[in-house]
Amino acid sequence: MPRSSENRTFIVDSDRSVTFSTGRKLVIIARYPRCICDSHGHIENGACVPLPLLWDKSRLIDEKPREKIDEMATEGIAGLAMKLFRGEAGTIQVQSTDSIGNLAVTQLDATFGPSGVIGASDLYEDTSLFTFFVAQMMDMEYACIAGFDGRTIYHDDESVWYYYLRTHGKNSDSMGKKALLPGENQKTFSCWKKQLDETITAMRNNPLRLFAMYHYDPRRWNFSSTCNYDDLLLKGPWNHPFNEIATVLRPGLFLGFKMYTPLGYKPLDERLLFLYDKTRDGDCFYARCEREKIPILVHCSPGGMPTHEMKFYMQFDGREPKLSVDEAMPEETKRRIVTPEGYFWNNYVHPRAWREVLVRFPELRLCLAHFGGTEWKRGLDSDWITEIIALTKEYPNVYTDFSCWDLDDCREEFGRVLTTKQYDHLKDKILFGTDWYMTLLALRGKTYKTFCEEFWDFFRELPDGMDLWERFTFINPVSFYGFFEKGNGAAGDKLDNISGALMKSECDLDKINEHYFAFRRLEKIYHQMKRKSGK
Repeated sequence: MPRSSENRTFIVDSDRSVTFSTGRKLVIIARYPRCICDSHGHIENGACVPLPLLWDKSRLIDEKPREKIDEMATEGIAGLAMKLFRGEAGTIQVQSTDSIGNLAVTQLDATFGPSGVIGASDLYEDTSLFTFFVAQMMDMEYACIAGFDGRTIYHDDESVWYYYLRTHGKNSDSMGKKALLPGENQKTFSCWKKQLDETITAMRNNPLRLFAMYHYDPRRWNFSSTCNYDDLLLKGPWNHPFNEIATVLRPGLFLGFKMYTPLGYKPLDERLLFLYDKTRDGDCFYARCEREKIPILVHCSPGGMPTHEMKFYMQFDGREPKLSVDEAMPEETKRRIVTPEGYFWNNYVHPRAWREVLVRFPELRLCLAHFGGTEWKRGLDSDWITEIIALTKEYPNVYTDFSCWDLDDCREEFGRVLTTKQYDHLKDKILFGTDWYMTLLALRGKTYKTFCEEFWDFFRELPDGMDLWERFTFINPVSFYGFFEKGNGAAGDKLDNISGALMKSECDLDKINEHYFAFRRLEKIYHQMKRKSGK
């Protein structure tokens, strides 16, 4: 470096050194590493949803072919209305899954970059801020009662695809009317294999900035470990998907598992014994996840994308309604009384159903996502909310997140909970997640940036709010996903094993190295902050 008498300022990362000549006057600003993780988002395109599930959500699109639904979302008066009330959701959902994955990382950079409100704040000024996004995959092909028999919603054995309009929970679906699906085919419907391939492509395009959780529907994998894997239909032995998951001892591209019981199975379902019964195969899904510290994120709010056959599950289980209800009754009311809808939410999705799993597998690493969701309108009067709080306190590895929340529904109540000593344990058990791009659909077009900045402002107003923000966006997500955990006697960790799997795939090695070292610089400060919080 040439000699000079002028003052120079260098901004360097805290673990880097600067070489300079004598006689130079230097001001060195060490940028400490910081991190923001969006623990819960989506990149699967709209074509991943079977039409019966979509039709069940809105009368406006009922029985319309996918081409028409996509047209309504993007063109004409309907497209304008979609943009007005749902923002860019229409134009996003028609893109490929890998393209939406690229867009997710763009949203991170635009929201948390140095020109944004959060990135330019006092907390992140002169820091080296690393951000990443965790996509939660959705496998919806078995979202029906026939899924327990290994049958998907769609039947493609004839020239025009079809499904069955079920008439009773106890009868075979084929006893119902055959409903044709004109226009639906392998090109219009994004099957599980296509979603999986495009998600992997998205992770390769954005190495260590975009991660994903492998969706585990136990009906697809309801077979003994001695059965062969069907690589055409992507189904087979219950333990096959573990080959895709990174642990402290095994390379893999995926962080853990996503489960979505509103698609039509119980967390502890007597029809899916490979989930929890080790006597059948010498091992089982939950036991292996518990043993290998594999995180599972599950939907835990009375909403979302449930099976279109929800109303038949009470009959399927041999139960009958105790009350007759007015069909015009609000859905929230139906869920709290013994109706078919209420039965389904209370027995298939409610956090009480997950308590049965935790009693058997108390060390399971589990995130009960959405923290009850719209139940926060009732606050602590909701048994969804109080049960999730109880589970996060009773079990060491149970977390929750507040993805897809409308702060207007819960600002005061949530603030009281976070500042009440009785609920102090939640400081270590909550993850920051957005649920983007579902926020555009569920929250009237709310953008990624707006969602994040609303929560930023909310935490800035709380006592110790910035400490909570860093816990929820950095410390707790890294703990839940286990990036820096090491196995017994192992030199590497989970981050190394994910990086190794990426390096063996078709991936930009320069990007991997750049993001790996940025991520690795977080390790020291992560452990420092954990010790400071007494963990």
